[in-house]
Amino acid sequence: MVLTEGMLRTDPRNTLVLAALVAVGSVLPATLAVTSGMLAGSLLDPGDHGGLDRETAVVAGLLGVAFLLLQVVGPVAQTVAESLGRRLDRSVAQRTMAALDGPVDLAELEAPRTMGLVDGVNGGLGGSAARDAVIGTVGIGIARGGAVCGALVLFAYRWWLALLLLAAYGYAMVIVSRMYQAALESAEGAPARMRRAMYLKNTLCTPPAAKDIRTFGLVEWLLGRYTAEWRSAITRARRDRTGVARVSLRSGCAVLVVQGLTFLVLAWDMVNGDLSIGRFTAFAVASTGLLGLSSVTPDLLNIAVGGTMLTALAELEKSTGRLTGHTGDAPADFRTSIVFAGVGFRYPGSDSWVLRDLHLTIPAGTSLAVVGVNGAGKTTLAKLLCGLYRPTEGRILVDGVDVRDIRPELWARHCAALFQDWIRWNLPLRDNVVLGAPEHPVTTGQLERIARSVGLLDLVTELPAGWSTVLSREFGGVDLSGGQWQRVGLARALWALSAGAEILLLDEPSAALDVRGETELYDQLLDAAAGKTVVLISHRFSTVRHADRIVVLNDGAIVEQGSHAALMAADGLYARMFRVQAERFTAGAEIKR
Repeated sequence: MVLTEGMLRTDPRNTLVLAALVAVGSVLPATLAVTSGMLAGSLLDPGDHGGLDRETAVVAGLLGVAFLLLQVVGPVAQTVAESLGRRLDRSVAQRTMAALDGPVDLAELEAPRTMGLVDGVNGGLGGSAARDAVIGTVGIGIARGGAVCGALVLFAYRWWLALLLLAAYGYAMVIVSRMYQAALESAEGAPARMRRAMYLKNTLCTPPAAKDIRTFGLVEWLLGRYTAEWRSAITRARRDRTGVARVSLRSGCAVLVVQGLTFLVLAWDMVNGDLSIGRFTAFAVASTGLLGLSSVTPDLLNIAVGGTMLTALAELEKSTGRLTGHTGDAPADFRTSIVFAGVGFRYPGSDSWVLRDLHLTIPAGTSLAVVGVNGAGKTTLAKLLCGLYRPTEGRILVDGVDVRDIRPELWARHCAALFQDWIRWNLPLRDNVVLGAPEHPVTTGQLERIARSVGLLDLVTELPAGWSTVLSREFGGVDLSGGQWQRVGLARALWALSAGAEILLLDEPSAALDVRGETELYDQLLDAAAGKTVVLISHRFSTVRHADRIVVLNDGAIVEQGSHAALMAADGLYARMFRVQAERFTAGAEIKR
């Protein structure tokens, strides 16, 4: 059902054409059986006609046409199915991206249930699951439709025999379907249980992980863990398949007995003169057509895989469709301040608060640094500010307007953010920068000004194709160092700032740089972002000391805030962390000397 709905949604016209072809293909075997019987009757029992006549020639012609159509309809239906299946594959990919783009709250997308649904869809996106499922549906549809038509022919002979054959073959069909469903659950039908096993397998097969795997000798460990996780994942599927072979043997015996009984009854009636040779031929051929009900074919597995994928997609769309937090169309103006008013946040399904009762005001045009130990909630605060997360309690006000009442895409244009796990595109350097605001017109002069502000200009001149150099050796380009990539990411954020963003948010923006390089870079960023609002998250206090105001987070709450000088004079948590870090760097400098 879900596969049919997907086909109709993707291409209604070709779906109806395919349905018509399947209907014709289903009727043809029964037509062939009837015309074969008529021809046999005309040839072997001519009666008063004395041999071949016009009626016999017509029957022979009909038999030839039926046979010809039987050879043509199947391949034509397969061709239409393949075309429709390719469109359905593209539609699945587009629907998946649209579903993941819809929710306002990124935390909901990161929830285990949503990730499980995405894994279920991606299990099919890795190949051509939808296309194979459509093609399989055509093959199975013609085979089973032909079997039903054959049973209808048998109803003209003995209705109870037709019902008996349908029951036997139907029972066998159910058993075969269960076998394939069990195979599906074992191989691909349990994405949640298989996620850890696939993670270990992909890690083992990923080139970037090779250096760690070889350095620490992790091959045997990874193989062992992968094997253990895989066995654990398929244990349930193996239990589900227990006894299927035994039941399958019983169903095969039932089909054999009923089919044999059918031929015995047909032969008995023909010997007794109750059945002509023509009618015997027609009914015998029609009875063998019921074999299509229990045919064993990989198409059954393909249909099950495609159906599972589309079911997961439908659930994903339904789940993410409920996560729209947009409630209004207020303008996304930011001129005075952003206020966190009693904001609390916890992840869906969790009882632990990441932030609680947080009160913070960020005046427009100022710089704010956020510091704290790992897990204090710094990155969560940044994602709340950008609108990626929605507060569990409290409000975030932009010039007095609740951020929930601002369209997410409008507020996103005000935020030029660079998080710790930002994307490194395997694309040219130019694209890696301008994707910060892809709709903004690109000029070489503006690109060079931004590159100069983050210390990237020398790299541009050294690259073989300059701005057009692909930043991936895999695609014939070059690989950059961690520090060089860091500057590319900062250039991307500044590009968004030049396109009209009002807030520059940097989460550990220079972790791959040394202390001196980080300090110089931050001074350059402040100059480039003059007049803009800058929010900086960093664990290096030599950098954050330049901010207009520093906020110290601890256990999800603000425990201190003020300028560097004021916080040092207060001799609180900030001062203690600053001195510890300063002593570490001083000791390191002495060792180098």
